[in-house]
Amino acid sequence: MTSKTTATTEVWFGRPLVPGKVPLKKNLFEEVIHATGTLELVPVFPYLDNGAIAPCLSVSIGKPGTQRFQFFHDNVVPEVLLCLAEKQGALKAGQMMVLPNLHGVNNFLKDLQNESAYLVVLITVHMNHQDEQREGFLIRCEQRNELLYPRYQNIKHGPERPHYPEFYALAFYADAVDEFNASDRTCPKCGYVQPPFPAEQMGWRRYAMQIQVANQAREDAERFDGQLKEQGAG
Repeated sequence: MTSKTTATTEVWFGRPLVPGKVPLKKNLFEEVIHATGTLELVPVFPYLDNGAIAPCLSVSIGKPGTQRFQFFHDNVVPEVLLCLAEKQGALKAGQMMVLPNLHGVNNFLKDLQNESAYLVVLITVHMNHQDEQREGFLIRCEQRNELLYPRYQNIKHGPERPHYPEFYALAFYADAVDEFNASDRTCPKCGYVQPPFPAEQMGWRRYAMQIQVANQAREDAERFDGQLKEQGAG
């Protein structure tokens, strides 16, 4: 997932544009519609190449049956969090912070079962200039804080997506959760059995599957279009 950065004659805010990229704008509150998982971390723009600044939208919504979760995210580059809006959230609208490389992630709602509670945040991720960017997904014991499950992976590598780029970190999270849920989940210090992580609630696997379908559907449509043109020419 690399991109050339040769300058062009076009400029944006005084800087040359990168070939293949054009300035885009999005209404972040409209983008909430596409964030179907809890703090799913959906990229706002289709630029995920080396050196890209990738703003990602995360939404947490309260409703009956919502499960509490806690994991730790370890990244080699810092992330910037901006709270856009909230109601009964653990963060306040307008609050901004640079997250430490290792930080905890949870629902960030005061009452998970309250249907009026929500949180909308923008988390900006910097894709480094190397072909490797390792991230960690860690789970600790709820009772003793003992590290139960650590998994690290290079989030720059994944299936080739010719039309719509994939943020490979989300498939990594989904794989990690599946592996953790299939494990013993017993704390070696206190014997507490950690409950299964709410994988479906997060939407990570759904995102990866939809990216795959979007790319495949476009390829199939273009192939069908080519066949129709050949038939018309004949």
